[in-house]
Amino acid sequence: MSIIKKSNNKYICTNKEKLKEFMKKEGFIFKNSILQKDEYFVDLQGEMVKNDSCVRLRTIKDKNIILSFDGKVENISQIDIDDSQNTFLSILEYDNIINFLADLGLYKYISINVLKETYVRKQDEFYYTIGIDTVENIGEFIDYEVYADIDDLEKIENIFNNFKSELEQSLEDKINFKYRDFFSKYIYNNFFKGNNLKKILVELDKIINIYSINNIENDIRNKYVISNLELIEKLEQKNIEVSIVYNNKDEEFIYKIKEILNKIGYNPRFLNIKEIKEIAVKETLIIEKQKKYSFSEVALVILNNIN
Repeated sequence: MSIIKKSNNKYICTNKEKLKEFMKKEGFIFKNSILQKDEYFVDLQGEMVKNDSCVRLRTIKDKNIILSFDGKVENISQIDIDDSQNTFLSILEYDNIINFLADLGLYKYISINVLKETYVRKQDEFYYTIGIDTVENIGEFIDYEVYADIDDLEKIENIFNNFKSELEQSLEDKINFKYRDFFSKYIYNNFFKGNNLKKILVELDKIINIYSINNIENDIRNKYVISNLELIEKLEQKNIEVSIVYNNKDEEFIYKIKEILNKIGYNPRFLNIKEIKEIAVKETLIIEKQKKYSFSEVALVILNNIN
């Protein structure tokens, strides 16, 4: 029987060189590094976040995808089932997966680009692993585990606890909650300026499915078209003003969009680009300048962190 003991938390790493000195002293060797992107999807109401659950889409080396549910598993013993059930897919299925998640009413909450470095050591029948996650624009984080192909839980518990005690002397503060929630709060406080945010400007083509509006007016009722408008309404309920920015050449098209949206009770705010100068920049998040984030990520990060 194989037993794996993993750290319950990830740790902030502020001194990677110090950690590497420890690993060198303890006989760890570099195993590999993998570039991956983790995208987290939640429901529009935020119930999944409240229940500590989500759907995670992990893309590895831009080739392979792992789709998993990460959260509470009700009415099933944790001895019988892990709380993260994985489905392995091809990158060619990416667009289909995104559309499938949208059909389920799930929207991208946050995406995290990570370079994962793995270091290993073998001692007797035990395998030790230390992982260093370098997260784009944020920092470095550590986790660790011990693996053995034995049937002695008490023995591996003791080995793991000794390893934990030695290693944690080289580590900084631990993250006591989910990666996604830590990064969401970090982004909210550092990139979106937290409670100082009063206005959001978003480019026209990032908020409305222009193809659908041009071709079939009834498609405006389709969730792919109106989901972002629902997010706009939720933000404005929190007293954050959202404006859709358009160019002078789009005047006629904007009139058509307004007509269609008014028929179904949507009245988002449209702003000609020439009017932007009138808005206080320090209170404004311009989505087109935030190339890393989609509008749904911006909206859901704000909605899940705002007081």
